Amino acid sequence: ADLLFMLHASQGEFLRLIVAPGTVEDMFDAGWRSFNLAEKYQTPVVVLCDEFLANATRTIERSQLGFEGVRIDRGALLSNEELDALTEPFKRYEFTETGVSPGAIPGHPKGIFQACSDEHDEYGHFEDEDAENRVKMVEKRHQKWYTALADMRPPSHYGPEDADLTLVCWGSTYGACYEAVNRLNADGGPTANMIHFTDLWPMAEETVRPILERAKRLVDVESNITGQFARHLRT
Repeated sequence: ADLLFMLHASQGEFLRLIVAPGTVEDMFDAGWRSFNLAEKYQTPVVVLCDEFLANATRTIERSQLGFEGVRIDRGALLSNEELDALTEPFKRYEFTETGVSPGAIPGHPKGIFQACSDEHDEYGHFEDEDAENRVKMVEKRHQKWYTALADMRPPSHYGPEDADLTLVCWGSTYGACYEAVNRLNADGGPTANMIHFTDLWPMAEETVRPILERAKRLVDVESNITGQFARHLRT
């Protein structure tokens, strides 16, 4: 799974959300959460999985998958009543404080809009690609990054708080790190804990930095030759 490619692959800085499940339970959560996040922020969501999890076989009880937590969140949608009350054409790309413009379920005659390329005015029209509109649209889309932070989960922690080593991992390295922490703590040598990330982007520095700074010694564990996630954290 190429994290850095997924972070930067686009013509321009368009938001995409990235989650990397580490267990079967995480994969179940990533499925329904990603549909919600994609609709709520009207942007692609990448579920960054790898061959280990894709091909792994494991028996798991239905009760362990957390069906009770599944919910549907389609984000900002105008109701039929709100569409009925419109006195001007539908602003599908309306400027908002959150960066997310309210959408509409297809079918209402006042919910029709035009979409031209990546830049347009609030109505979706192409002819208003002037500097002022362009700057406002770029800032509107970028605001989604900050708004989406509220839905991104912090890393999980396992092991003693005051450990000598802290393993930092993401995705399917969870299992190997979990076993390593248990074995190190049972051997009477240096103690260990682990921090596991599933929500990789966007990432709030004010949330992650204090967690990393509490560690005595950080050890990055990942399944690629260049240490992609370590580079991501340093950035």
